Amino acid sequence: MTSLIKQKGLPLLVVLLVGLIGCSSGGDTGRLSLSMIDKPSDDYLAVYVTIAEIDVHAAGDAEGAWTAIATPNKTIDLLALANGVREELALADLAAGRYSQMRLIIGTTADSGLNILGGSHPYANYVIDAGEAAREMKIPSGLQTGVKLVQGFTINANSTTELTFDFDASRSVVVAGRSGHYLLKPTIQVIDTAVATVINGTVTRQADGGFVGGALVSVQAYDAAAADPKDQVAVLTSTLTDDTDAARGRYKFFFAVDAATTINLVASKEGLASSALRFLIENGNAYTKDFALADAADAGAVDLTIEGANADAPVTLSFRRQVVLDGETVMIEVLSKNYVNGAYPPDEAYRVPLPAGDYTVVASTADKATLMLTVSVAKDAHSALDVKFL
Repeated sequence: MTSLIKQKGLPLLVVLLVGLIGCSSGGDTGRLSLSMIDKPSDDYLAVYVTIAEIDVHAAGDAEGAWTAIATPNKTIDLLALANGVREELALADLAAGRYSQMRLIIGTTADSGLNILGGSHPYANYVIDAGEAAREMKIPSGLQTGVKLVQGFTINANSTTELTFDFDASRSVVVAGRSGHYLLKPTIQVIDTAVATVINGTVTRQADGGFVGGALVSVQAYDAAAADPKDQVAVLTSTLTDDTDAARGRYKFFFAVDAATTINLVASKEGLASSALRFLIENGNAYTKDFALADAADAGAVDLTIEGANADAPVTLSFRRQVVLDGETVMIEVLSKNYVNGAYPPDEAYRVPLPAGDYTVVASTADKATLMLTVSVAKDAHSALDVKFL
């Protein structure tokens, strides 16, 4: 049984949602409802991903055994799912019990629908850039067998369970400068929507109180003891503030945590200074947090050179700053970018504008040790940063 509908009124995310809706199917089965939502990105007009198949792995299954529960073959614009829009993909009855994994098969053939420009999909997975050009996203060889999501869930007979798969568009598209080479690096988190936390608020400009659309708001967890530097700052979820006249500057999202957790809520926007709040959250509660961002009078840029990553392996660069929040010194991420091997000049895709200051840059890629680098950004200056994986 399938259902392809859109709903409004859910929180801001750019994600892939899986919900378990209550049913009365009888016997030892429950019903799994699969749907999709997304975290926005302001880098593109549209980000299309084709979901061909969704599989599950039961806890008692042999290793490598998967059961297909849906074949939506749906080409979806992730950016159209921001601001609370959810697209349901399928409904499936499953035997009661514990399931240890899910797998998403990314399609290679687009559906017959039209894109935002009114034309047929030229590719199964692609972006439409600011110039209205379609750029195909290649799937790295390691993802040909699907995107595995290793978080278990339980189907109870004649009851309900809800999970959310958070598909982050801004972190899932990798561009190789002006080469026209784009990669799809699915970045997905799993959320238990039955106990979700809601955070909402507005972002304004400190100078005049005007609402700021397109500001990035992210929920982060900091763990200085994490062995791998890339894990010391974890972005749990993020969204962009609304850029429409009716709701400009507003943000809203939901997510779930395993236990009561102290998080850092960070708001940033190019041309403005980042701001952060630190507070405790618990599942099932709602929090309202507003930001007033100051103008970033001094700004410069970082020019990147990236070497040593495996061919077609995306490189993630996390730009972080040390701040004091509620009397504690923590690290926050102010910007994250995906790249492949490349260099500047003359490719401005590898130039990162940032407010002046000192940054820790954490670089990570598949099968290479994580790098932790430092760079200082000065007003109206370009600072070189060489990222070399061994």
